[in-house]
Amino acid sequence: MAGCSSAADGEAAQPTESIATAPELYDAAWRRACIDAWADVILAHPRNWDPAEEETPEKCWGHMSASTGMDLYLFGKEKAENERLKLPPIDDGASLTAEESTPKSKHP
Repeated sequence: MAGCSSAADGEAAQPTESIATAPELYDAAWRRACIDAWADVILAHPRNWDPAEEETPEKCWGHMSASTGMDLYLFGKEKAENERLKLPPIDDGASLTAEESTPKSKHP
């Protein structure tokens, strides 16, 4: 995409610097989709889960180097952890808000 400056004295408008090209927009959308896919996969597993290479989301295959893949995984993990913080605590059968009972004294 490019913008144009306004023309002065009847001259033709001159293009300004490029803001973003179609490949850059595609790359940003692809990265965002990959991060979201990682977050979804990570949220579907326990916190201590460590994915194997074959568990990489399908949306992430293709256009990336190993370092880019690791970056996107870490961004997805961060997003998943932020989502987990928004979730209510898991009730495992024990009361999360139970108060400790203190024995009552027989003396007034």
